[in-house]
Amino acid sequence: QRKIMAVLWMTPIYSITSWMSLVFTSAEPYLAVIREFYESYCVYIFLSFLIAVLGRGDRHAVVDLLEERADQLSRPDKCRCGPKFWKRCWSGCKDKCG
Repeated sequence: QRKIMAVLWMTPIYSITSWMSLVFTSAEPYLAVIREFYESYCVYIFLSFLIAVLGRGDRHAVVDLLEERADQLSRPDKCRCGPKFWKRCWSGCKDKCG
């Protein structure tokens, strides 16, 4: 539960440091360091959580599990935000807004 709470605390820490950087503009670089540090800490904790859950604490078990199932992964789809997507959005917006 400690690992889950560390990740869940990311939103309040981000919001507080962002608000403080708007109010105290001179302290913004220092608050940015705090945000970046906590973000990297959350990535570390999340990966540690995945190892604990998937591999029952053994990192090599997780790597082996991923190697076994690598052939089951599909290739990522193309980005759906291409020119056709934006053209449809623009025409839909013009139709609704007149």
